[in-house]
Amino acid sequence: MLKLKENKNFCLLFFLALFGLSIGVFDNYRELWMNANGLSTLTISHVISISYIVTVFVLFYFTVKVSQKKLKIGILIALLLNMIVGTLLICLNQTTHYFWMKFLMFFDIALSQLVLASIYPLMMLIDKSDELYTKKSFVETFFSKLGFLVVALLLGKTIFHQVVDYNSCLFLSVLFSFLSFFVLLSLSITSNQEEYFDLKKTVHYFNKNKVLYHFLFTNLLADIIWSSILGMPLLLLINTLHFSSTVASYLLLGLGILSSILSMLIVKYFRFSNDHINLFIKFGFRIFLYLCVFMTNNVYVLICTLFYLLLFDQPYGFIFKSYFINHIEEKHSLFLTTLCYCTSLIGKAIGTMLCGFVFYKSYRIFILPAFLISIVHYLFATRLIEKKKTF
Repeated sequence: MLKLKENKNFCLLFFLALFGLSIGVFDNYRELWMNANGLSTLTISHVISISYIVTVFVLFYFTVKVSQKKLKIGILIALLLNMIVGTLLICLNQTTHYFWMKFLMFFDIALSQLVLASIYPLMMLIDKSDELYTKKSFVETFFSKLGFLVVALLLGKTIFHQVVDYNSCLFLSVLFSFLSFFVLLSLSITSNQEEYFDLKKTVHYFNKNKVLYHFLFTNLLADIIWSSILGMPLLLLINTLHFSSTVASYLLLGLGILSSILSMLIVKYFRFSNDHINLFIKFGFRIFLYLCVFMTNNVYVLICTLFYLLLFDQPYGFIFKSYFINHIEEKHSLFLTTLCYCTSLIGKAIGTMLCGFVFYKSYRIFILPAFLISIVHYLFATRLIEKKKTF
């Protein structure tokens, strides 16, 4: 047991597994918890959107103000606050304290996202190898999906005379966060680097390579489009398309797993040398599907579109994100990763807000924001393919 504790790589992956379970058992059911507690779909979209904006500010503070030496302490504080907020939300279940539900949910989402975003720089203090990075991605995704699967199997069942409901999911999330807290606490990390992030030098580097701004804007648009449709996926499948909660959970889980498998197969066997073809498969065909939904206003066309989006969520990530992160100077890679995460969160915030406004409209109106923004995004993405050759 002592050897396992001294193995920093194992401890980090064990922490990731537990925190991944914490995310998996509740994150997908968060909007259903809020809906079951009397919050409207529009209010839920506002809560999620504002929480993403809060995350961006806190994440920037972490990046600029928290040195590597204090990174572990910062994550532990975020985890502790996350557990306190989660416990308070459990107590507020089925009450009429709507203001506090919304207020605390802002921080519950933001703190979870902050921990997830801080794992990569923490990992860099332990081991910078590609092997650990690959294991990190696998463990984080696998255990998140495992938590999702466990809840999908148990939801609605009676265990020890207690019905497993959305509040039970929140309780399990707090429990796994509690366990992950002690694993991270036991992880020994030694770093003598008190130096803080040099914003001026990094801004100068970005100004010399303006293609990075183009990339970040394209990344922002992509997440606006995605979240304008799938900002609240379970609510969409259950409330609008009338799937049962179990079937909706299995659909999201199954398509997520297939997307991961398809991503690996495409990288190895079906990657086109011409990025314009890759771009069309990833984003261009979506515009055609959005147009079909807009023209037909048909629920089955919408369902096919959702299936395609979920299936091709992970494939073709190498077109832009992987390319720029792998080709930027190493000393600026962490900041670019942070900016990618922040622009994604801002995009999700805007997209989820749009999703809330059109959620109960006709299918034609529901898809319209994604359709219009996708055309702009595709033009920028096409231009970016040409620009990245000079980077």
